[in-house]
Amino acid sequence: MPKEGDREVNNFGLIPLDEQVQSPIIKLVRVVGKIFDGPVTWFRVNVSERFKGPPYPYYHRKFHPVTPINECYSDDMSCVYEAQSAYLRQKKVDYEILKIIRQRYENCSYWERTINEFHDLDKICLKEKQDVRDTEINLFIKYGEIGPFATVIDAFMKQKHRLIWERRQKELGQEVMTH
Repeated sequence: MPKEGDREVNNFGLIPLDEQVQSPIIKLVRVVGKIFDGPVTWFRVNVSERFKGPPYPYYHRKFHPVTPINECYSDDMSCVYEAQSAYLRQKKVDYEILKIIRQRYENCSYWERTINEFHDLDKICLKEKQDVRDTEINLFIKYGEIGPFATVIDAFMKQKHRLIWERRQKELGQEVMTH
């Protein structure tokens, strides 16, 4: 056991690894490791970290805008695939927004019922209830009645038929119902 007066001793009472007697094989392994690791470490410290941008969370990924399905040619499969991917991604985002708005309404109604001690849901959280209703109507307008396995072409056809229906209703002089 080394004594404190002999050499520099670390907190655990052990001599540092650099000052210990080592076999030639261990010294060779350390030298070869430094030969390979030295340039890599220098490059990382002096080049890579210097030009690295600010860190950002992984979930803030920005997707480039893709061409909508109405601008794709019928034989351009890559354009249709990109439009389908963007449609599915937007569908997930819209349903997540609906989940968040519903959660806000549930939190508000729970809070109001516990604070005011009455259970009349028609009189509490009217703004949140209207937000949920508007979001559900907008989702139904966009994704309703086309099924869970709908493609971007189905959604585009639904939008086209709805626009034609609204135009015919205006031509007939009837008022188009909006939410």
